[in-house]
Amino acid sequence: MIILRDVDVALAGRTVLHDLNWALNPGEHWAVIGANGSGKTSFLRLLAGMLWPAPGGGTRRYDFGGELQTDAIQALGKITLVGHELQDRYTRLGWNFDAADVVLSGLARTDVPRRLPDAPDRIRARGLLRQLKLLHLADRPFLELSRGEQRRVLIARGLAFKPSVLILDEPVAGLDAASRQALNETIDQISERTTVICSYHEASNLPRSLNRMLRLKDGHVIDSGPVPAAAKASILPVAAAASGESPAAGNGPRPQRDIAGRPIIEIEHTNVWLDHRRALADINWTLYEGEHWQLTGPNGAGKSTFLRLLHGQLRPAKGGAIRFPGINNPGNVWSLRRQVAWVSPELQAGYWYPTNVRQCIASGFDSSIGQTRRLKPEEDRLVEELLEQFELAELADRNVKALSYGQFRRVLIARAVVHAPKILLLDEPWEGLDPGNLELVTSELNQIIARGSQLICATHLTVNGAQFNREMRIEKGRIVAMTS
Repeated sequence: MIILRDVDVALAGRTVLHDLNWALNPGEHWAVIGANGSGKTSFLRLLAGMLWPAPGGGTRRYDFGGELQTDAIQALGKITLVGHELQDRYTRLGWNFDAADVVLSGLARTDVPRRLPDAPDRIRARGLLRQLKLLHLADRPFLELSRGEQRRVLIARGLAFKPSVLILDEPVAGLDAASRQALNETIDQISERTTVICSYHEASNLPRSLNRMLRLKDGHVIDSGPVPAAAKASILPVAAAASGESPAAGNGPRPQRDIAGRPIIEIEHTNVWLDHRRALADINWTLYEGEHWQLTGPNGAGKSTFLRLLHGQLRPAKGGAIRFPGINNPGNVWSLRRQVAWVSPELQAGYWYPTNVRQCIASGFDSSIGQTRRLKPEEDRLVEELLEQFELAELADRNVKALSYGQFRRVLIARAVVHAPKILLLDEPWEGLDPGNLELVTSELNQIIARGSQLICATHLTVNGAQFNREMRIEKGRIVAMTS
C-alpha cells in the first residue's frame, strides 16, 4: 500500500528522517515507537502525504489498486492522520463547533462544517460518536471538552472519512486509564476493516490488533518486526482499568489539614459555568504556603477549568468568591501573571509565533507570545541557565514548531519559570514525554519547588517524583476527596 525506498525528509533545511526503507502491506497494523524528537510525527506525515521526500532523497510510492502513484493526491483521499497538530489547530483558530458538527465535517471531508447536514448524515455522525462511547458529548462545544475528550472526537471525525489507512499520532495522550483502555478496544474494532498505524513513546499496553512495530531514533529506523506479545495490553474490564485511581468519594471531600502557613489563594462556594454548563460546582478550597497539589480525576472532570480559575482566566458565578491574599496586587493582570504561571496544552496550541527556543523562553519575562524586547544582561544569563537545566541548549536556535510535542512542552515549562513564580500551574505536564524526558521534567519540577515555587498539577499519569504533599480528586466538577 505504501513503499519507501531510501527516503530522506528535510524540514527547515535540516534532515529529520534518514534513508528510510519500509513497506505497508494489507493486513498489517503498525506501532511506531520512539522518544521525543525521534521523528515519529514526521514519519507519519510522510506516510499521509503531508511531507515530501527531500529532492534526490529516495522515492515514496502508493498502491491502493491500479497503478503505482508517486504523488500524494490519491493518498490524501485514502489516508487520514489524527494528531496533536490537528487538535491544536482547532484551539488556535477558535473552531468551537459542537462535537457532532466536528464529526460531520469529516463526513463532508472539510476542515469545518460548511453546509446544513441532512438526517442520514446526522445519524452517521452520532453513530461514530456512539462507537467511541462519546455520544454524551455530541452537543457539547469542542473547545469546552477536556483534551482527552477532544482527541477521541477527532478520531471519530477521522473515521468519518472512511479511510483505507487511519494514522493516530500519540492516540492515548491526555486520556485517563479507563479511556485509554476503551480507545485500545476501539482501535482493535477499527482494525477489522481499516489499516491502523499508531505512534507511541513506549512499546507497552498497545492495542492487541497491532502486529508490526517500527522503532525510530534520531530519524533512523533502528528496528522493525513483529510486536512482542508482552507489549500488548491485557484484556480487563474497563472498570478495572480505573480501579485504584479514585478514593472512595461517597462521603465527599475530606477537610484540608490545618497547617501553620498563611493562605495564598482562597476559594469559597464557587461555581464556574461554561456554555450554559456548570463545569465546577460549590468549590471550597484554600492553598496554603508550602503546599504542592496534585489534581486527579477522569477526562472532563473539571481539572483544567480549576487551573484556569486559579490563573484568573475564569471567574466565579454570582455567590462565589476567589481571593489572592498571598499575591501582591492580584487585580493587575500582569502582576498576577508574574506570580501565578500557567502551562497547558492550550498555551502550546496557541503559541504560533515564528520564534526559536531561546526567544520563546525569553518571552516569559513579559508573558508574551514571542520575544518583544531586547533582554537585560541578567535576563540573558537566566535564559542560558534554563536552556542548560532543561537540556535544551542544542535546540536553542531551532524554531519551536520544528520541535516534537514533548520537546516544546519542556520549552514552555522553562518559559514559565523565568520569574520564579510563587505558583506554577501545570496542566498535564508529563503528557507527550518519553520516559527520559519525563524523568528530566520531574527532576526540574523538584528543583523549582526547592527554589520556592508551589506546584498545582493536573495529571492522569501516576508520576509522583515531584514533591507533592496534597492530592485533590475532582469528578463531575466537584471536589470528592482531598488527602495529605
